Amino acid sequence: MMFSTLARRSLLQNGRQQLVNNSRRTAASGPPIPASALNQWYNAFGKSNITYVGFVVVGMLVVETMYGFTTDLVWNTVNQGKTFETVDWTKFIVEDDDDDDDEDDEDEEGESGDDDDDE
Repeated sequence: MMFSTLARRSLLQNGRQQLVNNSRRTAASGPPIPASALNQWYNAFGKSNITYVGFVVVGMLVVETMYGFTTDLVWNTVNQGKTFETVDWTKFIVEDDDDDDDEDDEDEEGESGDDDDDE
């Protein structure tokens, strides 16, 4: 029992030490974006509130357009032939009897003529 407790503590301490060493190595190597690039971005977009807000709004519009185009492309590719726009409607043409429509029109005309006679 005592051995397992000591082993756990030793493993935890070694894990913590490795985590600290990794974070020191990362901090020493510098940020992932060079300082000159960040400085140029700040000079172009970050100095005033209106340019920063404009940058965010334009960025949102560009990302939304790209995202919408991509998702529509994937959706249409996966559902080819299943959506209203991609169905071949010529397969569903039904020969319609025009005689039935003519009889219905004659019946309607006859009914409207009867109403005029009652008055």
